[in-house]
Amino acid sequence: MRYDTKVYFWKDETGKYNPVTHKHEKSIQLTCTAYANVTDLGLTNQVELLGGIKEGSKTIRIIDLPPDKYDFIKIENDPHKYRFVSSLNVSKGYAMIVGRDNG
Repeated sequence: MRYDTKVYFWKDETGKYNPVTHKHEKSIQLTCTAYANVTDLGLTNQVELLGGIKEGSKTIRIIDLPPDKYDFIKIENDPHKYRFVSSLNVSKGYAMIVGRDNG
């Protein structure tokens, strides 16, 4: 198994209120980067693990645990954001199932 894809864990925080623009300024901070093995979650596994078919589901395997606090994940060379769905019990490292974020 190759850990050849870089994944980025991001924290999305609402900042202070700006009276000039009348909006809250958002700040998105990178919390961690890691090399991972990223694969598409097959149809059979989706039905078994998630109870149905969800488009854009992926399995991410990393060596160490991910950071405690993050809001979404971005995968190298992929424009979509991914959110945590479930974790898998594996003998080595850490594996999680993520789903594509529509927002």
